[in-house]
Amino acid sequence: MRNFISLELKKIRNKSTAIIGLLFLTIILIPLFQTARSIDVLDDEGTIHSGIGGWDILRERTVEGTMTTDYLLQMKQNYENSVDKPYIEGEVDTDRKLGKKLMFPHDMLNWELNFPYEKYRVLDNSLNLTNEQLASFYEDWKGSFTEYLSNEQNLFPYTEEQIEIISEKMQKVSTPFVFKYDSGWEYLKISLLDTIYLFFMFLAFILCEGFSRNGSKGIDKVTLSTKESRRKLISYKLGAASVFSTIAYFAYITIVLLFVAVVYTLHGWDSSVQIGTTTFYSMNQLQEALLYIAMGYFSTLVVTHLILFLSVIFKRGKLVLAISLIYFYLVNTYQMGRGALIEKVMVFMPQNFINNLIGIEKLYFVGNTVFPYVFVALFLGTVYILLSRIGISIWMRRYYLQ
Repeated sequence: MRNFISLELKKIRNKSTAIIGLLFLTIILIPLFQTARSIDVLDDEGTIHSGIGGWDILRERTVEGTMTTDYLLQMKQNYENSVDKPYIEGEVDTDRKLGKKLMFPHDMLNWELNFPYEKYRVLDNSLNLTNEQLASFYEDWKGSFTEYLSNEQNLFPYTEEQIEIISEKMQKVSTPFVFKYDSGWEYLKISLLDTIYLFFMFLAFILCEGFSRNGSKGIDKVTLSTKESRRKLISYKLGAASVFSTIAYFAYITIVLLFVAVVYTLHGWDSSVQIGTTTFYSMNQLQEALLYIAMGYFSTLVVTHLILFLSVIFKRGKLVLAISLIYFYLVNTYQMGRGALIEKVMVFMPQNFINNLIGIEKLYFVGNTVFPYVFVALFLGTVYILLSRIGISIWMRRYYLQ
């Protein structure tokens, strides 16, 4: 079987694949550079710095530590004496050239500290809490989610009983949190969300033509020369496509990781995932990142099967490519849509299987058991793969009879 997989891979192992790969590598890097250059920060003297170099200043100015009461009180004192305060509180205009906004080293920390005390949970990166509020932060934080989820403006689809279950889970979150500069891990998730559809487009370019035809290089004569090879043709095609997609995905992830490591660093892997994410799962940034990378790979396998299914049905690589590109573009364009119909549909899209995997905004219930979206995505993806395999099997029985 390995020999036949190698023959199937021959269809896509050529100069065109290399050229398309280099082209998509360049395209994928464009949104990454745009994100990296969009930062403005202040140094210790209050001078504004723009671009990629600003991340170094942001990292240097971040005071890390375990979020005990003493630490929080010290952060409040630092805020009172910081060069950031006049900008954060509007005494100095924060509008920058090209519409950029200043970023501050304690944005995520301050937003987290303000969360229990904001009526509608509006992001606020000032730190004007009282000493009493800081001392009771964890108690207030754990008790604030009932009100947050019950707020009609947030449109959460939870019943009162489900909100009570979520609130009970929040009570069990491990504290105190750890705060560190961890922009690299946050931007790893952002980079994955911003570029995964481009990677899927790359797969469509490579797989749809190579697997919709079998006359290339006389490989069909070899593949169909025996009864055994004809019987296992589906496995050969799926195996070869999965091998290629696996290699391509981890090359893609390596590129994203290298970019993130160079620009933001991968410092702060052990900081608490609760900083910036509303979740009752006690994880660190590294564990969450590995979850996102794994789900990105799973999504890649789902998309690979869907592309092969379309290729077997239409047998025309250009048509399959056009359908795939339109689909990936539309999902990426409307994935953040707020319409009721769009929200209901987007949850089923493989491209969204790496979006908000463990946050309380996307939880699902079976009785009194609660599941994060990652389990829903795994279930949906498994169903898609199985259906694709069944569909491919049915169509392949008549594949060479037409």
